Amino acid sequence: MTHYTQADLEMADRHIAEGECHIVQQEALITRLRMHALSTEEAEKLLALFNSTQTGHRAHRVAIAAALEADALSADSDEVAPRFRDDRAP
Repeated sequence: MTHYTQADLEMADRHIAEGECHIVQQEALITRLRMHALSTEEAEKLLALFNSTQTGHRAHRVAIAAALEADALSADSDEVAPRFRDDRAP
């Protein structure tokens, strides 16, 4: 059994969505800087960090989903597994 909940999966989804927004905004900033012939070095470093963080968010989401699925399968097998009881009196 895992310590993850559906709320954890939803939070991971939000982190991924927010990360995508940050990446898009940073890419737009880099484009604007280039259009004005300004340095993009620091902005590109930050974009690389955003992308790296996003990879971590996605991996974490996969781990949460897999754990929840394993829990669900385990719960299902517990429900259909026969329960044996020793009715023999000592």
